[in-house]
Amino acid sequence: MYRTEIHVKGKINPNWSDWFGELQMQEKMCNETILMGKLPDMAAVYGVISRLGSLVIPLISVSCVEDSEAE
Repeated sequence: MYRTEIHVKGKINPNWSDWFGELQMQEKMCNETILMGKLPDMAAVYGVISRLGSLVIPLISVSCVEDSEAE
């Protein structure tokens, strides 16, 4: 499992939350949204990034750390 935090510019429509699986969306006051949670592997991380690209949502940052406790 990977603890993942993806910062994007703008707000994400809550209707799109299914596109991001188990990731939780948190809107910030500074016109930024954070997607955070655990993903099973790097392919899932890249899948979320690809979906954001399909929605033309600009990335600010991506943090992904392997969770050794999940094993």
